[in-house]
Amino acid sequence: MGEMSPQAKHRLYRRCIWFLAGASLAAAVSGCALSSGKRAAAQNDGPAATSPKRNSDITIEEIRDNGLVARFYASAEGRQRTAVLMLAGSGGGFPDDAAARDLATSGYHVLGLAYVRNWQGQPAELTRERLINVPLEYIFSALDWLRARREVRPGGVAIMGESRGAELALVVGSYRQDVVGVIAFSPSELRWGAVRGGGPAWTLNGVALPYAQGKYNRSDPLREFNDVLDGPQEVPAAASIEVERIHGPILLISSKADQVWPSARMSNDIERRLKEHHFAFRVENIQFEDASHLLMGFGPGITEGRTPQFVLHFGGTPSGTEAARNAGWARIKQFLASL
Repeated sequence: MGEMSPQAKHRLYRRCIWFLAGASLAAAVSGCALSSGKRAAAQNDGPAATSPKRNSDITIEEIRDNGLVARFYASAEGRQRTAVLMLAGSGGGFPDDAAARDLATSGYHVLGLAYVRNWQGQPAELTRERLINVPLEYIFSALDWLRARREVRPGGVAIMGESRGAELALVVGSYRQDVVGVIAFSPSELRWGAVRGGGPAWTLNGVALPYAQGKYNRSDPLREFNDVLDGPQEVPAAASIEVERIHGPILLISSKADQVWPSARMSNDIERRLKEHHFAFRVENIQFEDASHLLMGFGPGITEGRTPQFVLHFGGTPSGTEAARNAGWARIKQFLASL
């Protein structure tokens, strides 16, 4: 293969960093190898099961219902429990299977929702191949599906996401007062544009939600976001997520060493906005010093991705990331228990 042009390198870099930023512990984008200090577990996006899978602790059911593409992890405790709508980041596909299983084993029902295809084109039932023009109504339908389940306690649905999925969780929570709590890993205070540009990430009633779009700088990836946050305030004002409309407690988890976007800074801005609006519910803003952007889940995490042309840094060290993920995961279980 010949030398890759600068333009092609740029496209591959952007493709890798945004897809891997949503990959959790999924397999890497083609041409991108992950580094976590230990072997990363591959995510299974295989065909839909014909019947629920069972073990002694949980039941896993593939959901294909009126356009909804999801996996339902039901606790086998036999009584109504809190449910969690779980959202992956911009990498698409389903959220991390191991994390969802662990929550279900701990007694929480989990709906792992896919809203964009992953780099392998899975799940095939979805038509959207990248994060652009995602209708909030699709996420609303997932909330409604959960609320209708007999296993879910009335008024007991929380939402959790990572990176762009955290952004989405906060946006959805601001529109749906039946969400009893929001957990946001590496969140954003703003609605950002589509992955690779070209339009909005989110729509409602067919109308684009206002968004910010930075200019990418490969030598300083955080500058894309900091330039917007530090620039003319009419842009962040229009694109700000109305987090004060969320009708329940909020848990923010981020890393000060995040190299994908300034999630710790944006978490602080979210907390400040909530205080300014005299937010009536509990807010927790947990920040780690030496961890990756990818914090949702437990055990080893991804700190970098490698291609023959470049290295993608997600921040932190393997040991710091694993410690942060384990601590954060323990905290979200305490948070859910309090709802």
